Amino acid sequence: MISSRPQTPPNRCTVPSTELYPRHGWSRDTLLIMRAPVTAAVRIVACCAAALALVGCGAGQITQTDSQVAAVDGTYGNVGNSIALRNVLIPYPPNQTGTYPIGAAVPVLFTIINQGDSADELVGVDSPAANQVVVEGTTQIPPGTTVTSTTGFAPIGTQPTSPLVVGQLRVVLTTNQVLAAGLDIPVTFQFAHAGKLTLSVPMGDLLESAG
Repeated sequence: MISSRPQTPPNRCTVPSTELYPRHGWSRDTLLIMRAPVTAAVRIVACCAAALALVGCGAGQITQTDSQVAAVDGTYGNVGNSIALRNVLIPYPPNQTGTYPIGAAVPVLFTIINQGDSADELVGVDSPAANQVVVEGTTQIPPGTTVTSTTGFAPIGTQPTSPLVVGQLRVVLTTNQVLAAGLDIPVTFQFAHAGKLTLSVPMGDLLESAG
């Protein structure tokens, strides 16, 4: 005998809607409506957790970019306990060959900082790559002050931008050999009290000059 009771669709729950959550009286339709915003909220929370995890992984770690410095930068060194030489470099050759020929006038750029309690003086600069070195301008460095150098074509005596900068000087090498870009040039700085220091000076961009 064929029953008149309607057939239950496959994979369909036959529990009456009021029996899903009898305590609250929620129907199946109500449950479906509530499920959508809850699911969206769960996805948002999951995305935020993933983002925080990525931030947490990056925090406290030294990345490659954190430890990188400029490809070309001036060298530096200390003379005794008082004199600091900073960003010492030679400008790139202003020609397409990338070299300074023999007899070229090559400026040396740098900053001198007197960190001591008494004045000092730059009394000489020398290099085996030069048969002559010209030093002119402010060579006296009072305690707690700074002296910067300029290129061979820049005027000396420009008003300093900081009260701690007491003056400028110019150091120009007359080369006795060809100086090629990419090679460091030994330069020795002699001070009256602090002593002397020899640095291997790289070539760099004028925009990275001292001062």
